[in-house]
This record gives sequence, C-alpha cells and structure tokens, in this order.
Amino acid sequence: MAAMQLTRTHRILIGVVVAGAVLIAAIGFAGSYAAVRELAEDKGFGEFSLVFPIGIDAGICVLLALDLLLTWMRIPFPLLRQTAWLLTAATIAFNGAASWPDPLGTAMHAVIPVLFVVSVEAARHAVG
Repeated sequence: MAAMQLTRTHRILIGVVVAGAVLIAAIGFAGSYAAVRELAEDKGFGEFSLVFPIGIDAGICVLLALDLLLTWMRIPFPLLRQTAWLLTAATIAFNGAASWPDPLGTAMHAVIPVLFVVSVEAARHAVG
C-alpha cells in the first residue's frame, strides 16, 4: 500500500493534535504533582517523594511514545501499552486519594489522564 501524501492541511491538523496532546499531558502532570508528592510524603517516601510523581509521569510518556514508535515501525510490543495503562491507573488512584472520600473530587482526577490516553490511542490507531 502506498504511503498517504500529507497535504498542508494534514500537517496543520497534526500540529494542532500534537500541541493539544502535549498541553493535556502538561496540565495533567502539573496538576497531579502536588497531590502525589504529598501522598508519597505521608507514606514515608522522604526526599524521594519530590521525584516520585515525575518518575511515574515520565514513565507513562516514555512507554506510550515507545509504543507509538514501535507500532509505526510494525514491531509492536503490547507490554508497553499495558504498563502505561497500569501507571495511568496508579496515578489516578494516587491523585484520587487526595480527594477521598469525595466521589466527585476523586472522579475528577481521572478526566485529564483519560483524555491523554485516548489521544495517544488515537495516534496509535493512525500509525498502526
């Protein structure tokens, strides 16, 4: 099958999508940092609590980006996606703990991570 020729409009739309996904990720990561850091402090992580939330979010980004790359190269490795989803669920749970027992506040912590994962899954569908 011949590769699709991208028009100027396609390139603009790709730029908008990438910028939007990066913005969603940045907002989500910034928003979750304090809650996860405080939870890590409360759980006795000490100085490590300062970098723990960054490690989780960086892990999600790296695993999803690597999954996109390998899918595009036609050598998918499903464990990458599954681990990224697990880390995303963990960060939602960690953030949700900050609002517990308020069910609405807890649910609100899931919105941005879900937006990010759905955006990446759509990109994966496009390259796969």
